[in-house]
Amino acid sequence: MQRRIDRRFTPPTQQPQTTTAAKSSQTPAPVPVVPLDEKAELEQVNVFYSFLENRYTKKYPLSQHIMKPLSNPEYYDTLLHELQEAPNRSWFGAMINKWKGYIRFT
Repeated sequence: MQRRIDRRFTPPTQQPQTTTAAKSSQTPAPVPVVPLDEKAELEQVNVFYSFLENRYTKKYPLSQHIMKPLSNPEYYDTLLHELQEAPNRSWFGAMINKWKGYIRFT
């Protein structure tokens, strides 16, 4: 998020076009900065804060019938567990889980 903000607020720099031989010795040209749209940014910030404050879960509470369906009552608990584990999983662990998805014994 910080990099995105930095890219938005740093002034654009333009470098003249050079030949390919000269380009190899220079650093790559920076990405042009898109003009700031304050209305869109405010909408995104509002959505972000609404998720942080759990506005939608308070406004539209879910019943236990939806959160624990009869066909697979542990589904959402397992999903939450997998999402919490995913960032810390090694490459090998990710490959094991991928193969577990291909081979199902039940």
